[in-house]
Amino acid sequence: MRHALHEVVQLHRDVILERWKMSVSGRFAPETLPVLELLDHFPVFLDEVIEALRAHADGEPQECETSTVAAIHGEQRLRLGFSLAAVVREYEALREVIEDAAIDVGAPVAHDEARCLGRSITGGIATAVSEYSRQRDVELARQHNEHIGFIAHELRNPLSTASLALQMLFNEQQLSMTLRPSRALARSIESMQSLIDHALRAASAAAAGVDVKRELITLKALIDDSSLVTSIDAETFGVGFRVKLETDGELFVDVRLVRSALGNLLRNAVRYSHRGGMVELRARVMGELAILEVEDTCGGLEPGKVEQAFLPFVRLDTEKTGFGLGLSIAKQAVDAHGGSIRVQNLPGKGCIFAMELPLAASQMATLVGT
Repeated sequence: MRHALHEVVQLHRDVILERWKMSVSGRFAPETLPVLELLDHFPVFLDEVIEALRAHADGEPQECETSTVAAIHGEQRLRLGFSLAAVVREYEALREVIEDAAIDVGAPVAHDEARCLGRSITGGIATAVSEYSRQRDVELARQHNEHIGFIAHELRNPLSTASLALQMLFNEQQLSMTLRPSRALARSIESMQSLIDHALRAASAAAAGVDVKRELITLKALIDDSSLVTSIDAETFGVGFRVKLETDGELFVDVRLVRSALGNLLRNAVRYSHRGGMVELRARVMGELAILEVEDTCGGLEPGKVEQAFLPFVRLDTEKTGFGLGLSIAKQAVDAHGGSIRVQNLPGKGCIFAMELPLAASQMATLVGT
């Protein structure tokens, strides 16, 4: 009489685990890894597979997927430095060992058993990979916050010195606030100090989220503030700059964050545009949204760069200096307001970065509703 697959696996459980250890050690796992760490929760996972196969053989109406301990295993493998591919191959190796064990005892896996076994293994893979990826993202976010905190801390002292030096020049009347470059310089230093203070608070709070302090501001006031500094940058880089306010509207936002986001888009547009090119800032109201678009003449993005545009530490042009944080910071600020940010690539011409933010009336209604 042929044994069912769950019976084979139950009878030869220890042999299967031993074969699995031999299969993965040195291939997907370091040979020096202690046995207990290598096995981790795999014996419990194998028991879940056995139970799923038994339930299937008895005709019980339940899924053949198993995932109770796979999430813990995925987290442990990340901690030990396993690659994601190695985690997947571990589970595939278990299926191969089970199938080989069944053949060895003269009970090859039947078609329906193979389907249940496959779904059990796939369920384990999916859960382990999902937890591995989630934990990896958490760790990357932690490292990102740490890095931002370090950069902000290192920038704070020289910026404070620059601020004091500028104030001395004003006090000694060597500079006048009536001059546009002087106002732009003072505003830039003030904005930088505000951003650095915010970065330090955010880093210390880690995953606590962005602290949003809202106030009312019109689209016109927002773009006027940003245009002052941008016009100076544009002159320096030999780029034209123009503003088109199609329709005005009122926003209920953290002005510091939104001004920073727009400023990052404008700075990037000026820096990446070809000399003699043009940067255009457009603002309009559409329905319940305020839309701000920044179009540049950078020549367009390389393949694959659009998808990476808002990731931290990604520079759209490796020949340019910087940490690659501007667009990531802009996205964080826009997301905190329930808005969206995107980029449209214009190959051979440039890019259009667009921010969409809820208007004040819509934002207030949402906040009251929550």
